[in-house]
Amino acid sequence: MNDTLDSVMAELKSRINTADTKTTVTKSEIDELKRNTVVVLPAGGKGTRIRAETHSEEINKVMIPVDGVRSMIEKTILDYSSIGIKEFVVLTGFLAEKVEDHLGDGSRWGVSIKYSRDPDGRKVGNAGAILHALNSGILDENRTSIIHNPDDMIIGMSRPYGDVFLEGHLKGLKNGCIATFVVVPETPYQYSGLIIKSGFVRDITKYPLISIPAHTGITVFDPEVYDYFRRLVSLDVESSFESVVCPTIANESRLFAINIPSKHWVPVNDLKGLEQARGALSSM
Repeated sequence: MNDTLDSVMAELKSRINTADTKTTVTKSEIDELKRNTVVVLPAGGKGTRIRAETHSEEINKVMIPVDGVRSMIEKTILDYSSIGIKEFVVLTGFLAEKVEDHLGDGSRWGVSIKYSRDPDGRKVGNAGAILHALNSGILDENRTSIIHNPDDMIIGMSRPYGDVFLEGHLKGLKNGCIATFVVVPETPYQYSGLIIKSGFVRDITKYPLISIPAHTGITVFDPEVYDYFRRLVSLDVESSFESVVCPTIANESRLFAINIPSKHWVPVNDLKGLEQARGALSSM
């Protein structure tokens, strides 16, 4: 039987991404964790390309409307609020005042929103922004945190996605892990994909799914992780926790991962992504 791109991708997937199917978590365990969870929303980036494409130059990227009423960051807050998570920390930098005016203190949604601005107006990356929020006491070091980039939108899942993330994190905790990546098992390839043998094209697939797990921009941290931030992150340089903190945790076999279906992750990095998000929301 000749290889097809689909068969090769299926083999690759089986080798590099297998999910935990044995660990069980109860609803009461999820509910208990919710009560000790804060959602951290990075909102400091400029998003220059999408703001230019949408003619939204005077607003932060996360403030761009996605359904005619709500912005990306508002939708994210409401999604978590709907399952009972009421504490939020917004990490601001670019147009910080406008983001804070846009959201306020959260009282109109029955939640609490705190803000942590980049220190001295310097870009420190998401790792530095989280460390700064910890150092200032704005992020409670005793609470689990879900780090969720608002422009990484999760749309159309059959269960509330916050429950799914916490359930996965609890599985990780039961297996000795302290951090959890939310990933999709494959991502679309934007060109035609080929199998070529000795110069002959044996299979061609337009826009194939490539079976390499991709981080969705959503991570759950146990409070124990914050010590890693204090040891590994410097406020003198711009850095991401994905490249500074998480490799160390992974090397210690303490980084877990859970899969969500690829079709429910819509990264809004450009106008195409925004249109995809708006279309998905309008069809719900």
